[in-house]
Amino acid sequence: MNQFKPNTINPEKGHESPANEQADEMLKKASDFTFFIDKDNLSKLMPPIFMAVGIIVVYIALSHFHVKSLREKEELKNELTELRSEYISVKSSLMKQSNQSSVAKRLSTDEIKELRTPPLIIEKDVKK
Repeated sequence: MNQFKPNTINPEKGHESPANEQADEMLKKASDFTFFIDKDNLSKLMPPIFMAVGIIVVYIALSHFHVKSLREKEELKNELTELRSEYISVKSSLMKQSNQSSVAKRLSTDEIKELRTPPLIIEKDVKK
């Protein structure tokens, strides 16, 4: 005889083993399964459904917030590079305008002339 399956149907006695009875019960339950939710089962499933919906809503909100913050970061980065280039151009323009020759040209319109001789030093005699 088969020594690995001791709990099989015995054709002589006509009854099933407890393992086969459990398997038959599982098959009956699986065949009775429907995808429709009864009112009794609905009350049991409501908390997990609400929790899943809440998690989904939070996930969507966080993804929208993340995309918005990335856009703001890129806009600020672009604005920073634009301001930096404007700063450099204004600084170079100011350096050109502060040269002695450009200052002399601007003052020549006001009839102020550049001093070509060194200034005289006036010394005061101090009496002891």
